[in-house]
Amino acid sequence: MMGIATADASKSRTTLRRAVPSGRLHAVALSLAAALLAAETKADFYLSAAAGTDRSPSMLLVSGDDDRASRCDEFINPRYAELPVCTEPDRTPGAADSWTSQFHGAWGSRAGAAVGYRLRELFRVELEVDYGRVDLDTSSPIIAPSGVAYDIVAAPELADAYERIDRTELLGLFVNVYVDMPNRSRFTPFVGVGAGVGYAAMEYTVLWERTDNLEEVVYAGAGLPNEDEIRRNLVGGDTRARQRLRDRLGAAHLTAGVGYALTERLSLEIRARHVWSAEFGDEGSYITLRGHTSGLRLDGSEPVRWHVGTADTERFRVGVRLNYSL
Repeated sequence: MMGIATADASKSRTTLRRAVPSGRLHAVALSLAAALLAAETKADFYLSAAAGTDRSPSMLLVSGDDDRASRCDEFINPRYAELPVCTEPDRTPGAADSWTSQFHGAWGSRAGAAVGYRLRELFRVELEVDYGRVDLDTSSPIIAPSGVAYDIVAAPELADAYERIDRTELLGLFVNVYVDMPNRSRFTPFVGVGAGVGYAAMEYTVLWERTDNLEEVVYAGAGLPNEDEIRRNLVGGDTRARQRLRDRLGAAHLTAGVGYALTERLSLEIRARHVWSAEFGDEGSYITLRGHTSGLRLDGSEPVRWHVGTADTERFRVGVRLNYSL
């Protein structure tokens, strides 16, 4: 990040908490599928297509990097080697290297397809592809470990500091097991569980914008012999990144709904689904770090990389699905 030396800077990274445990649903779904497929019974294949809405809940991003304080950046302070803290193997001392930002939940769209195998009258097993997309198009202030926004803590040196999420996506590949509850009507309630893998993506931007007023950059070089030189090198030197983040996650879901028999072969389901997945994380290099390449040394040594993660990877999906028996 910017490497601004403030009193509120954290000396350790935030540990991401685990998401709602999906391992139990994995075990239940796979055990039921194995037992049902081993049964000797009449079975029918079917194809399904689904559409509906996808909701991403409020999300806390936990981010950080392995930067040093601005005074330890050779591009900014050519005399960095005179400061012992700038040459220690551990980059953490003197650098505010962890931060958070909060995003509200939003609704998006989803679609899916499946091939299934009906066993007896009560049970179904299937393979499913389930995709959801939420366009957040939202920016959030970056919060220091103290709980105060960085553009307040580090003003007037820092003019703005925010993270932005344009879009989140989750593609799930599941093995599902459903239990139907047939009755004398055309309506059939059902419940199901599924386990598999999720491919998550996020369109992510981060910006730390320095003031372009020379007289306002007062912190990074304060008290050093070449304070004025450090000020001049820092003015207008933004730190920014923009990247499509990706991660592969273990995923599971719980689904409930009711089906309606339109014809002998065709049925319509109204369904709701809660999807859990493991914590999400990815990393990259800055486009610019304080106005220069994403590294601390002129010779290219000590590159700086950032990381972003969140444990809030649950999704809630509602929609309809058509099933066609072959």
